[in-house]
Amino acid sequence: MSPAVSAALAALVVLWGVPTAPRSGRRPVGRSGESRQSGGRLSGRFASLGVPVLVGVAIALLVGGAAGAVAGIVGAGLARVVLGRLEPADRRRHREALERQAPLVVDLVAACLASGASLERSLDVASAAVGAPAADLLSRATASLRLGADPRVVWADLARHDPLAPMARAVARSQQTGAPVSALLPRVADQARAAHRARAEARIRTAAVRLTAPLGIAFLPAFVLLGVVPIVASWLGRLL
Repeated sequence: MSPAVSAALAALVVLWGVPTAPRSGRRPVGRSGESRQSGGRLSGRFASLGVPVLVGVAIALLVGGAAGAVAGIVGAGLARVVLGRLEPADRRRHREALERQAPLVVDLVAACLASGASLERSLDVASAAVGAPAADLLSRATASLRLGADPRVVWADLARHDPLAPMARAVARSQQTGAPVSALLPRVADQARAAHRARAEARIRTAAVRLTAPLGIAFLPAFVLLGVVPIVASWLGRLL
């Protein structure tokens, strides 16, 4: 192995040891939660560092020499940056499920409040109707309110989840100003449905673009062989 490749491998090992930014979220409690957290850290560490190291080593060995060492370090850094910006699959599924459930949750809470139910009871009914993951968040908020927690802290914690943030802000604003929350939530539900519809349309457009890319790649060699190569060959024939 050349010295340049050895230096590249050493630099990539150092890159492996650089800590990554911690992910936001609640820390699991208990022995099983700690084991799941450690397992998640190991798998996340391999995904965020192992893949860039493999990419860097492959580039260094493919190019070779000092240029390969530099290209390997640059490629590993770029791969790590790209992987660091990707949303984990479990977090994406959680967010998408909340986006689907948010309009129904707001409608149910507004209907229960309009019928004269308390806010805690309305949250209980909504959480029982929609199920996880929104039910877990609503149940935690309801339990905190019943235990006497500060409502501002409870709604601020619920507002950290973007799909439920408009409802949490509307309830907090209602408690501060005295405005009836049952009059605010229908508008919030309409906005949540409009946002969910816009996101769905954006995903459909993105899927259409991604589906046309393989088709273009498949047709490109045929276009080159049937359209470009005969013309170039005829020009070369005339020149020669």
